[in-house]
Amino acid sequence: MTLNAALRLMAGTVVLISLALSQYHSTLWLWLTAFVGFNLLQSAFTRWCPAITVFRLLGLKEEVCDSKGMNVNQGVHIIAGVLILATSVPVVLGMVGSTLLILPLIIGLSLIQSAFTGWCPAILIARMVGFKPTHRA
Repeated sequence: MTLNAALRLMAGTVVLISLALSQYHSTLWLWLTAFVGFNLLQSAFTRWCPAITVFRLLGLKEEVCDSKGMNVNQGVHIIAGVLILATSVPVVLGMVGSTLLILPLIIGLSLIQSAFTGWCPAILIARMVGFKPTHRA
């Protein structure tokens, strides 16, 4: 498993857990969902988040891009991060109903399955809009 696959697996898992906790315990758990979205978004631009440090220590291999510009993994982080933030924050602030949480649920499931299959709709979209392909180092 690559570093980015592990990151998607962890992000998707935390999103699903926080969504479940928000439904069965307290809506304040949606702040954790929003934090994951924010972390994905900032990691797209900085190429770092706390989990990446741990995954590097565990010896997971990174993917590299042969050309300059943002790579597909960064594109996935932007897409997932923006959508998670745009749906979870309005719900936790009471601006919209919890039905909107279906989108972060789908994104969380998609991130998890992409960690194992190497494909999700966000990867396809990132490639279509011009994010650069990666390969294992």
